Amino acid sequence: MGGLSSTYFHRELITYPQVDFVLRGDSTEPPLHQLLVALRDGASLDGIPNLTWKDPGGIHVNPHSYVPTTLDYVDIRPDLMIEMMARYRDLESTLPFNGWWRNPIAAVFTVKGCAYECVTCGSSRTTCTHLTQRQRPVFRSPESLVANVEAFARLTRGPIALIGDLRQAGADHASEVLERLRVADLQNEIIFELFGVPPSGFLQEVDRCVPHWSIEFSPESHDQAVRDAQEGEADYTTAEMEEMLREALRLRCERLDVFFMIGLPAQTVESVRGTVDYCERLFQLGDSRLSCFISPMGPFIDPGSRGFEEPERFGYRLFARTLEEHRQLLVQPTWEHILNYETKWMTRRELVDATYDAAERLNELKIRYGRISPRRGRQVAARIAAARALRA
Repeated sequence: MGGLSSTYFHRELITYPQVDFVLRGDSTEPPLHQLLVALRDGASLDGIPNLTWKDPGGIHVNPHSYVPTTLDYVDIRPDLMIEMMARYRDLESTLPFNGWWRNPIAAVFTVKGCAYECVTCGSSRTTCTHLTQRQRPVFRSPESLVANVEAFARLTRGPIALIGDLRQAGADHASEVLERLRVADLQNEIIFELFGVPPSGFLQEVDRCVPHWSIEFSPESHDQAVRDAQEGEADYTTAEMEEMLREALRLRCERLDVFFMIGLPAQTVESVRGTVDYCERLFQLGDSRLSCFISPMGPFIDPGSRGFEEPERFGYRLFARTLEEHRQLLVQPTWEHILNYETKWMTRRELVDATYDAAERLNELKIRYGRISPRRGRQVAARIAAARALRA
């Protein structure tokens, strides 16, 4: 097993009879390779970094000593996917997720860790200091990042998402990435994530360097007070955010997706309704390239996040703390009972009600403002109605 939650629960996870090994941290490819070689050769596992393991003698926790200072140590190799398809005459098993052919999106991770302190995030700056032993984020160099983008572009004409805000590594880093993308002159749509409002010239630089680009932006809430509670005083105002959205639409941005969340600190049912009303205000900018999305934070508030570690401080009530308690939640009959939290502003029932109400209202707005077809809207409405009926 591996990943951030496996790292958080590694001492409990290794006690399950189904689990032999847990690799801790966010960079485990070389330790995994060492583990496979050791198992093949019957060698000792004592020297494999980041490994929690067991044998008849008990449970062993090797030092968390593999913490690379750059992501350049490993490359994405989409050519291996082609090789495996040819070798095993098996296309389906190589695809990253079901339905990939209908939406052949690729992802290049620009960063591990984060410079931000969002309350509910299991990869925030504070969380990473004890989960991954990182004091600050680690980045892929511009050269390596663009080389990995080019590797995907040789395989697919689909969109390529750059996971993580390029500006976390500094303005010079972001500029070099963009310049290398300009030289590469790729025809794929490049999707940029923004964690905050960039300086005014950043989007113009993106537009100059990348022929086809789009943005994913997650303000979480329209409400400045809620955003401040979640992000630790967000470094931008709503007015600044709106000007950034207008600037993107003045340029060649091909798609602008704005994401909102339900289940945040200081967020009430009325605030969620206000967020959906705000989506209509954004639709009224009159550009079909802009669309909005809203979803509940689920099923769990991230183990290791500040909200999980200090729930009372941030207004959360938790229904599970241990791995086994979370496993038991996952077999409950409805997602209302699977949620591992509620807030002092919304109960689990209110979180579910607010989610369905917001989904219905936003679906109606998307039909009215032409973001989705009436047929697609009717399908979404039918699914929401079926979910309500099943819940009842």
